[in-house]
Amino acid sequence: MIKKSLIAFAIFTAIHAIIIALQPTLGMPTHQWQDNIVKAQQFLYGDHADTAMVGTSLSARIIGDSIPFVKSVAFGGCAVEDGLRLILSNPDKPKVVLLETNLFCRDGNDDMISKVSQGIIPTIRRFIPSLREQNEPICLISGLMIKAMGLNPQAAAATVDTTILRQNIERHLTEDTSLPTDKLQERLQTITSLIKQLESEGTRFAFFEMPVNESLYHLKELEQTRQTVKQAFPNTQYTYLPNDTTTYLTTDGLHLDLEGQQRYSHFFKQALGRLKIND
Repeated sequence: MIKKSLIAFAIFTAIHAIIIALQPTLGMPTHQWQDNIVKAQQFLYGDHADTAMVGTSLSARIIGDSIPFVKSVAFGGCAVEDGLRLILSNPDKPKVVLLETNLFCRDGNDDMISKVSQGIIPTIRRFIPSLREQNEPICLISGLMIKAMGLNPQAAAATVDTTILRQNIERHLTEDTSLPTDKLQERLQTITSLIKQLESEGTRFAFFEMPVNESLYHLKELEQTRQTVKQAFPNTQYTYLPNDTTTYLTTDGLHLDLEGQQRYSHFFKQALGRLKIND
């Protein structure tokens, strides 16, 4: 019985490894946390990229296929800090980091970064791709189903429900407050320290702001964050990508809908090209 079990295990392991070797990008995350882990592992274990992008769920909606030369570590439900810590954990540093400023002062998530960068398991996964999150059987099955049905995995999350959109905009406006000064300074100090560490290793930074619903553009927290970032990182010393002043439709006031993702991704690519960001 044990012998048969071992033989069956060896066969299924071999089949799994063959599928991954033939279709290395087949696996599809089934939820946001898993998507974050997959993205982090792709950054750590993938080929070198001169340019990386850090941010939140806002910039995570920039379509990666439009800027294949940029490795995104913009994570849903996480913070700018998380992407910076992940980059610092990797010996292979990018030349340039594109940094989203909208939710610059959001708290980081230590659990995610430690999961992918600390201990023996991440080291093993570097050499055994079949153990990575993207290659779990459930992700492979999900990828096969999406591919067979010709679905766009981004479409569902980027569908606009006008009732929900209106409710979210009203909530943002009703709850509109500035960040406490001590909280703001604490977050600024932490993120500035991470940026300085990367700069000391030769990495340059360029800042950008994702478009939001026009009625929310002047929220107190967003205005406060803009002012804080520009004071800490003046445009005489740092590069700022131009803002897209086009009106965008969002799913909840902050996150772009599918058409907006496509339009802004094109704008973002053009902006990077004009600035010759890797030169």
